[in-house]
Amino acid sequence: MKSEDEPISADEWLLRRVRKEKFRTDKNPLISPNAFEPRIKGDHPDTDGISLFREACQQIPTDILSAIASDKRGENGIVKIPVTLIQQLGMSVKMIRDEQISGHVVIPELNAVDYANAKMKFVLIKEALANEASNDMNIILYPTAS
Repeated sequence: MKSEDEPISADEWLLRRVRKEKFRTDKNPLISPNAFEPRIKGDHPDTDGISLFREACQQIPTDILSAIASDKRGENGIVKIPVTLIQQLGMSVKMIRDEQISGHVVIPELNAVDYANAKMKFVLIKEALANEASNDMNIILYPTAS
């Protein structure tokens, strides 16, 4: 297991929590591109970028659900994305510490302000991330709540 103080390397994988409604059984890709949209409304907009977690900093991937209320954890799945894809899409990965879960990172380019101002600019990026996340090998956990 890596320390979150170690630099993020290109060969790492990042984990993303995905709400059950973003898992689509009737469409391809299985994971909706909307799973990679920053929150632009509410109490906690993604001003720093969308959140992910370094797989290498987790004891087990499901640890990233620990910040969610236990009765709500089943409403989330987990997918993984390679850092190399994010870089190929012209974006970066930045560490931002989270008190509850180690290895928290953001994609600064996918932030609430930029997304709200230019949603169409991000369509291909979201599709590329969703396609990668929909690969069977990249789905770590399916939501269990119906």
